[in-house]
Amino acid sequence: MIDPLLLGHLIIFALSAIACVAAIPQARKIQHPGTREGFVVFLGSVALWSGGYIGYLIAPTRSGKVAFYILGFVFAFVAVAAWLYFCAAYTGRPPRHAPFRNLILGTFLFFIALKVTNPLHNLYFTTEWVTEPFPHLVIHHELLYWIVLGLSYAAITVGFFVLMERFYHTGSDSRPLVVLVGLSGLPAGATIIGGQIDWLLPLMYEPPGVALFAVGTLFFYRQRFEGIRLTGESDEPAIFLDQDTCVRDYNQAARRLFPGLEESFGKPLTAVNTALADHLTKQDVLAITQNDETRYYDVSSTPFLAGEVTTGQLVTVTDVTERESYRKRLEEKTEQLEALNRVVRHDIRNDMAVILGWAEILEDHIDEDGEEALERVLQKSRHVIQFTEVARDFVESLSEDADAELEPIKLQPLLDAELAAVRDSFPDAHFQVSGELCDVSVLANEMLSSVFRNILENAVRHNDKETPEVTISCEEDSDTVRVRIADNGPGIPDNQKDQIFGKGEKD
Repeated sequence: MIDPLLLGHLIIFALSAIACVAAIPQARKIQHPGTREGFVVFLGSVALWSGGYIGYLIAPTRSGKVAFYILGFVFAFVAVAAWLYFCAAYTGRPPRHAPFRNLILGTFLFFIALKVTNPLHNLYFTTEWVTEPFPHLVIHHELLYWIVLGLSYAAITVGFFVLMERFYHTGSDSRPLVVLVGLSGLPAGATIIGGQIDWLLPLMYEPPGVALFAVGTLFFYRQRFEGIRLTGESDEPAIFLDQDTCVRDYNQAARRLFPGLEESFGKPLTAVNTALADHLTKQDVLAITQNDETRYYDVSSTPFLAGEVTTGQLVTVTDVTERESYRKRLEEKTEQLEALNRVVRHDIRNDMAVILGWAEILEDHIDEDGEEALERVLQKSRHVIQFTEVARDFVESLSEDADAELEPIKLQPLLDAELAAVRDSFPDAHFQVSGELCDVSVLANEMLSSVFRNILENAVRHNDKETPEVTISCEEDSDTVRVRIADNGPGIPDNQKDQIFGKGEKD
């Protein structure tokens, strides 16, 4: 019949292993890859650690017991490494990019090798058969064991420290994690005094405590850790909401911006800040006034899905005050320019209408020598009046966020008219057409004539030759027409072309 004390040890370690194995499927649901990998290995190593002690207790031979004890001993060390991996990944410190990772890995493998080869050197432990409180193989821990144990606890403490740092940064309640740490530390006392009490064996009793911590942490993670990790990674105000839009976590930046988040865990966001809750579904910016200063924020929400079910969302609040101020300045400038455009266009149109009226009166009062000059005045006056109408339509299309209305325009007559106009304006320049102008229609508006007139006039104005020469050629294919205008002037230096012709350049 099995000894009750032995049975009690077996049950404790078996329950530890079973709990960890049962929790692995839940751990695999963790979305963050590094965190998921670290925690799954952590659970698996604790399960094997406990399993090694079960084998140690029930193996019939000394060599079998030693082998199982070493197995558990090794996976205890793996559990420490997995815990650090989890903590590093969770707090945004990619383990694969850790400094001196090769040295760390080498040190880890060195201690593993010492554990596996303990039967050769007995630096970790020695063994002895005893009969009390039941026949078993006693493990006597040596100095190296206690040194490595101390280093392991130091490493575990570092992991707790980086976790607490993240909790502090997010402003989260860390008390549940502290309670778990306290509970997991109780078996460590049994490890230390195991050789002094009859009903305790000189074993590492940490597996039950670590298993309790691992499973408890996983439950806590599924409830809050994901939100803490996500909000902690953001320097911007971030709030983690559950599927009912209740607050589950937030970082300190969010708490400073929304003081109502204090003690808001589990409360609906509408009860914390109505304006913020409303902007989850609005497209406009959120204005917040603090200390007599108004700043503007974009509110974005990233949902978390389990299959097709939304399980929560991360709300990020981004300061866009500079962008919003710039937009308002642009609106003011646009309004001013629109007003200026209306005034100038109105005055120009009125003055040109007066000029055209007086010029038409002069038609019956000039001789033949002045007819040509008067006709040019009339033509230019009508063109300016027509241009003010086109400019009005163009500006209105821009202010209404609509596309400029385009229509088929015959290209050849338009180019002929502009060539005639610049020949009249610059009689000393020489304009010629290479080949024939394309007899096609293009999609444009009346502004197209001004485009060609500006190019042709600039070809003369910026020309340094005694006789400016300007050549126009035209090529067409099935979809497009290319009009090429070349002159014998100095041209634009190559080092300035990108700057002048770059997209968005206005100079």
